[in-house]
Formats: sequence, structure tokens, C-alpha cells
Amino acid sequence: MHIHHKVLLVPMQPTPNGRLHIGHGGGTYLRADVIARALRAQGHEVAVVTGSDVYEDWVVAAAHREGRSPEETYRDHHTGIARDLSRLSIGLDAWIDPAGQTHRDAYRQLHEDVLTRLRTTGAARMEDERIPYARDTGRALVGPWIAGECPHCGRPCGGSTCTYCGEYFVPEQLVRARSRVGDSPVEWRTERNWFATADDPRAIADRHRAAGLRPVFLAPLLRALDQHGGRVRLTGQGDWGIRGATLPAGKVISNGYFLYSVYCGEVHRALTGAAVHPFAPGSGVTTVGLFGSDNSTPGLLVPDVIAQGSQGTLAPFDATVVNGMLHFEGHKCSTSKRHGIWLSELLEGTSVSADELRYALLHAPLDHGPADISLRTLTHHINALRTWRATVLRPALDRLREQPRPGWRPDPALKAAADQYALLTPYAPDLTRAVTAFDEWIGSPLEPDPGWLVGVALLGRPLLPELAGHVWARLGLPGEPVLRRAAHLEPLPPQSPATAAIPLPGPLTPASLRQYVHLQEPE
Repeated sequence: MHIHHKVLLVPMQPTPNGRLHIGHGGGTYLRADVIARALRAQGHEVAVVTGSDVYEDWVVAAAHREGRSPEETYRDHHTGIARDLSRLSIGLDAWIDPAGQTHRDAYRQLHEDVLTRLRTTGAARMEDERIPYARDTGRALVGPWIAGECPHCGRPCGGSTCTYCGEYFVPEQLVRARSRVGDSPVEWRTERNWFATADDPRAIADRHRAAGLRPVFLAPLLRALDQHGGRVRLTGQGDWGIRGATLPAGKVISNGYFLYSVYCGEVHRALTGAAVHPFAPGSGVTTVGLFGSDNSTPGLLVPDVIAQGSQGTLAPFDATVVNGMLHFEGHKCSTSKRHGIWLSELLEGTSVSADELRYALLHAPLDHGPADISLRTLTHHINALRTWRATVLRPALDRLREQPRPGWRPDPALKAAADQYALLTPYAPDLTRAVTAFDEWIGSPLEPDPGWLVGVALLGRPLLPELAGHVWARLGLPGEPVLRRAAHLEPLPPQSPATAAIPLPGPLTPASLRQYVHLQEPE
């Protein structure tokens, strides 16, 4: 499908209830960064804008666990998450705190305006629903406060979405619902909240099929459309969140991913000076949503429902990139359950570099569903990259300074890079096939001459940006690896400028990383 010259990618906002783990790093944010780098290498103008989900109830749950206020909790983790992304070489053009002074009023006003618009068009309707409450405290048991079993797959879950199968459900569908805090009995009360329903559910499914959404990620959307016609929540119970001026006490406007993305569009317009909002129909900007499969309803359904209800003022994402959940040692990585390896501990406490961790995570085929990684596979991929750099890449770079080089043909490198970039569009990307293409290039029997090194830089740029930039600089080439620039290279000079070699640590063992592993806490 067509990609405009200008592209805005909005990876789903992480919840600041803790630091990022390898599941975060290997999923949505790595995909946003890799796709952005591949598009830039082809000449597109790309921006990646997101922020943290400060109004999520999981922040309150973390504050309760950590013994401090929700404000202190989210601000601390908001800053820490930005550091985690930077350490993994995830490039962001803006990092938004929607509750901070810069954005708070405009962010709230956007949600108020859209809710008012949907009421005016008749797309929003007040409906009754049954909500569980803790009998002893009177707390509404929604989000992190409720636990039970998924009505679809039977696995343990809570809130409104199963992190295993991606199923969306309303509170009363949760099987054997119970409070996550204390042993209070659950009582059900009837509440009235605002909802919107798709005008044309079939059109939503057809649009995602046409965009190449894989069946494994389309299935939860089809079930949601079949079971409740594309009904999405606009308001809910809570005292931490976006309190609408027209809502009674105890109600908040749903802090959904799509309206967060629309606000990111406002930030993008301010950054670029564009006259048209990127989510306006016909804006000329390709908008891309990126999220995990446990957020199928917020990412795949809500944008279309709100766009239909806005009657021409908003358009849904042009493309959506969904990834499966990363499991570590047999269980899904989870902040709340403290299961996984935290990026900060791995990248700041060990010799593992951002490129090495990216390389290992790229081999998990999350573009096709859930995948599992272990300490053994993690260290295997890191050691393979270290061995190749020491025995193949470093000698090839050293030879650049020892012998003159005649003219050369960059055609094989250009073709290999173009084929790889075709795997990294916002429409059905496949990062594992892309890293396989890189592996095939670096392991090919081609002579490791300058043309081969150009290929290393071009194929490495989206995946391993530090390595790619280092090789490009050692070749004496300006800027970053770009296809158009590589196609017009003159014969390389006999000598390349000296650049410092990147240190190559020795091999890792699973035991050397064991201290950084967190194993799942019981429910």
C-alpha cells in the first residue's frame, strides 16, 4: 500500500508503573524504531512520537505497592522509561507527559472535545453496565483491582483484555471475578457510562484485511465485532484519570490509545509546522499505530469507531503494526508480575550493548504471534554477533587502511538492502526475516571488500544502528547509510579516516546474566 513521504509513527504509550523489560524492548518500541530507520534510509521524512500513559490505573496500583503517591510514582517511571528507550537506541522525536505542565490542559481538552463531538453526532450513547465493587471499601474493581479468568481462553487475567489471547471483554464477562486487594467479597452494581459502537463493523474488518493485518492478530478484532458489534468504552469508573467537566464524581474519560495518538499528532504538527493535522482525512501524512496483541481493541477497533463517529474530522491509522507477546522462560514478560529482564539492569549492569540486545530480540518472530526467549537463546545470539565482529568484521575494517582500493560496484549491496527494506514497511512488517537477511549477507561467501562493507552498513542501519554507523564512518562516508547516497558512491579512497574500534567483550554465559532475571510472582 502507498506510503506518503511524511510518516508519523506512534508506538503505544507505556504505563509508568515500572521500568521497561525485554518484552517492551523487543516488541512495539523496537518495531517503531526499525521501521522508522528503514523508511529514513529510503528518503522518507519520519517522526516517532509517544509518551507514557500516566492516567492508567496501574500507576495507582504501583503507588500502593511502592508506598508513595501516584504523581511521584509516574514521574519517576516516566523519566526512567525514557532512559530505557534511549539506552536501547530507540529514537524518539518527542516524549510526552500528558499530566505535565506543558501538555496537561491541551490533552484534557482534546478528550473533552472528542467526547462532546461524539455526543453531538449521536455516536456516543449512555448505557447501563454491571461493575464489580469491593464490598468492604466501596472501590470499583476495574483495571488492576480485579482478577479472574479469561472468558475466551481460560487463562488468568484482569482488567478488560487478556494478555495471552488478546480477547477484549466487559467486567461482567470475567470468569470467577475477585478482588486483587484483600479478600473482600465482590458485589455488582449497575452504572451508566458513555459508549460508542461502529456504524459499519464489516468495513473495519475489511480495512485491516486489505492493509495486510495477519490473521493471528485479526482474530480478536473479528470476535469483538461479532460479539458486541464494535462497542467501545468512552467513560468509566475511577478517580485517577481525565475528569470531564460534564461527568459526575467517580467517572473519568477513557484514556485510550487512539486519542493519545491524536494528541501526538498535535505535537507532530507543532514540531513540523504543518498546516494540517496528520489524523485529518487526506492529510498527506501516513499515520502508523504500533502496539502489542493484548491491545487489539484499543489499537484496531477504537480508531475506526471514533473516526466513524467524528463524521469526517478524524481518520484512523493508515497502517497498524501488531506484535505478539514476548515470553521469557515460559511466561509472558510482565511489569506487574515482575517477570522478565529489565532493560535498565541489563544495559547498565552488564557488558551487553544496545545493538547486541536488539540483535537477540529481533530473532524472536513476534510479527507472527507470541514467541519465547530464554537466557540460553539470548546469550547465544549475543555471542554469535560478538564472534562475527571479532573474526570477520574487524579484520575487514582493518584491511581498509592497508591497501588501495580500485573502483567497485555497489549493486549487490543496494539490491540486498532494498529487498530487506521491503520487509520493514508499516504494512505487515517482518523484523525476523529482516535480521535473517542481515545474517545471510554477513555470512555470505562474498569477499569482505568495501562493497560488502557497504552492504553491512545498509542492512545493519535499521537493526543495529551503532554498528552500521561505525562501518559507514570507517568507509570514510558522510552522514548515515542511505540507499540514494550509496547508489552514487565514487571509488573509495585508499585510506579511510581512523576511527576508534568498538570494544568487543568476551563471550557471555547464561549464568553471568542469571542475577538480572526476575521470575513471575504468584497471582
